[in-house]
Amino acid sequence: MSFLIVGIHSLIYCILRLLVFFVFLHQDAAKLQFVNTDDVQKLISQLNKHIFVASLLIIFTVLILIFFLSKALTKPLITMKEATKKLSKGDFTVTLPKPSNDELGELSHSIQTLANDLKYLKQERNEFLASISHELRTPLTYINGYADIARRTNLEEKDRVQYLEIIKEESQRVSSLLKELFDLAKLDHNRFSIKKEKVNLCNYIQSIYERVLPAFKNKDIQLTLDCPKNLFIDLDPIRFEQVLINLLDNSLKYSREFSTTSIRAIEDNGIIEITIMDQGVGIPEEDLHIFLTAFTE
Repeated sequence: MSFLIVGIHSLIYCILRLLVFFVFLHQDAAKLQFVNTDDVQKLISQLNKHIFVASLLIIFTVLILIFFLSKALTKPLITMKEATKKLSKGDFTVTLPKPSNDELGELSHSIQTLANDLKYLKQERNEFLASISHELRTPLTYINGYADIARRTNLEEKDRVQYLEIIKEESQRVSSLLKELFDLAKLDHNRFSIKKEKVNLCNYIQSIYERVLPAFKNKDIQLTLDCPKNLFIDLDPIRFEQVLINLLDNSLKYSREFSTTSIRAIEDNGIIEITIMDQGVGIPEEDLHIFLTAFTE
């Protein structure tokens, strides 16, 4: 920058000397008359002062421009640095300003995209872990409950064998869920797969009904099943069983003694409707808007 200013100063100085030289030429081209050298030197001295002042103003202006340009360039870099610090600490709620159309803008856009992707992955992981916790809690609750019943000394051997069989089935279900969890972890997936197959709906629901019936009887709750024969449907047996078990578990949890819970399946114009109705406390009207929110109790 200093070399540029010196060069400009020298160029202006030479131009002014030439101008001064030709200003005092005689109007008659045939005769040239030179002005007094002292006057020329005086004029040049004044011009040097002006050039010096102009140079100071130029330097001052350049310094101001450099200051504001450095601020404009370093501010987004500092913002991006703070954003990367938050990302390294697991805070993915990063919002960077709208990027410009240059290299800094591309870098800012890349950091923002990374933050959004990491935030999405974190949310998916949390939902996946919540799903695993929710799916494991129900069979473990049944295993614990039926184990307590099977330990009773006054229980008939036939009922004890039935409860132990249910405990075995629920244990196998937990093992299946854990195996699927490890498989999904290996594949780096955060969602369960759906594998549909055609099943006899009545037989399918009947098996679930017989599994949960002892728990309802233990709480003195009547459980009924109404399902037409020869009704077939395409579904994922494992996933749909989780849905029904969770609904029945909620019914068992929030129903009073000596109440009735009914399971009903009907077909109307090719549409199959499965209803689980109980006489429990129900959902308060002010909480209906969060009914479909995952893992909300």
